[in-house]
Amino acid sequence: MTAVSGQDRTLGNRAASATLWGGVNMALGRIVQFATTIIVARMIAPEHFGALAVAIVVQTVATNMAELGATAALARGTGDPDKIAPTVFSIALVTSGVMTAAAIALAPALATAFDDPAATPVIQVLSLTILLQGAGAVPSTMVWREFLQKPRVVVDLCSLVTVLVLVVPMALDGWGAMALAWSRVGGQLVALAGYWIITPKRYAPGFDRTVAAEILRLGMPLAMANLVVFVTLNVDYLLIGRMLDPTALGLYLLAFNLAGLPSSVITAVIRATAVPTFGRLFSEGTLGVLAARFVTGVSYGAFPISAMVIALAHPLIVTAYGGAWAPAGMALATLGVFGATRILVELFADLSVGAGKTGWLFWVQVAWLAALTPALLAGITWWGIAGAGIAHAAVACLVVIPLYVTSLTSVLHTSAWQLLRGSVRPLAAAAVAGACVWMATQGIANPAMALACGLLIGSVLYGLLTFRQGKELVAEIRGLLRSTASGPSPAGIPGSPVQP
Repeated sequence: MTAVSGQDRTLGNRAASATLWGGVNMALGRIVQFATTIIVARMIAPEHFGALAVAIVVQTVATNMAELGATAALARGTGDPDKIAPTVFSIALVTSGVMTAAAIALAPALATAFDDPAATPVIQVLSLTILLQGAGAVPSTMVWREFLQKPRVVVDLCSLVTVLVLVVPMALDGWGAMALAWSRVGGQLVALAGYWIITPKRYAPGFDRTVAAEILRLGMPLAMANLVVFVTLNVDYLLIGRMLDPTALGLYLLAFNLAGLPSSVITAVIRATAVPTFGRLFSEGTLGVLAARFVTGVSYGAFPISAMVIALAHPLIVTAYGGAWAPAGMALATLGVFGATRILVELFADLSVGAGKTGWLFWVQVAWLAALTPALLAGITWWGIAGAGIAHAAVACLVVIPLYVTSLTSVLHTSAWQLLRGSVRPLAAAAVAGACVWMATQGIANPAMALACGLLIGSVLYGLLTFRQGKELVAEIRGLLRSTASGPSPAGIPGSPVQP
């Protein structure tokens, strides 16, 4: 198989092209997902979404542990894939198989732990996606590593359309939560086939003990950090399921997904190129210079979106899903605050991985979980599902972001103020725009009209408040990337040592 086309292009050009196509991919993908949820929410009761939430928790935790962080060594783009990939493939295949079997066997106990025994078959079916993702770990990582976002658009859209095509007739036929589970298995099968088709090079399983030791030295801290972070992001489901009921859990799942929709698009666009780009910039010694600009750029996109979610929570959820889901409005508003902080946290995590500082990630996630659990217990007890959003936002702002900033200022040789000062102006502008939108829409009874007017007012006001600074930032980032791109291609630069 020939080498990836365009491999001799500069990092700046490849990253820019991949980011563009990654953005197209995520935008189209989220539109399809959003449309699917809107359709299904009007066919399936909230308690069925609660059963799906339980299954997603199990699947997500198992999936992100399945390859022990081994793909991180392949994704960073600083090693020889011919040497690394076969061992990564073997690790991913074996561990995902073990995780799949364990999830199926333990499904009854896991469903009971969430106080939702009806979730048992949903967990067992959705667990099949763990094995499928393990089988596709290497080809999907190679697509990521080589910035092949353009063909990835086709694969991901085919997967999402498959889910939609399967879930609607199943839901209409009364499958309930099983329609949601089986449709995701079908979508994952299509994605697996697609990644094997578009991967720049196909590898068979193999094993090299020396390579495995180096891979796991980098990957295990990341895998443990991923385990803790996904437990952290899903402990709310466990507590709501046990402290409230499946209906409340279904309402919370929909609110969480809707609040996270903008942040997931932004973080997915960033992640489409972040780790390989950051890894190569760190090898060149330029990541520290660019990190503050990345943080500022993300802030300009994240803060206004979250402000609109907070200000328009009730009309947004009623317009999208119908009046039956109106009780999720307060949870959506509080989770909107967490949406913006989550984007920054994801960026900080990618910067840490790019700099090879994976060991610190684990301890940040441990601190996050340790602080979040009591906060969730208190929040859910006092304010129900809305309290879970308050707990998420408070812990992210007061614990997680300060820890990440402390770590990054050390490895990137910069100060906290230099890293974060560019976020102050977009934060203030978003707060002003959100407050104005909330006040302007209080007298509008029709939810769809309130949503449309609010979005228009907020967009115009935020644009006026930040236009000049945003324009200057775009020009500055382009200049810095152009300067970086003018140097030699980093494809052959050896990776920097991993910092514990």
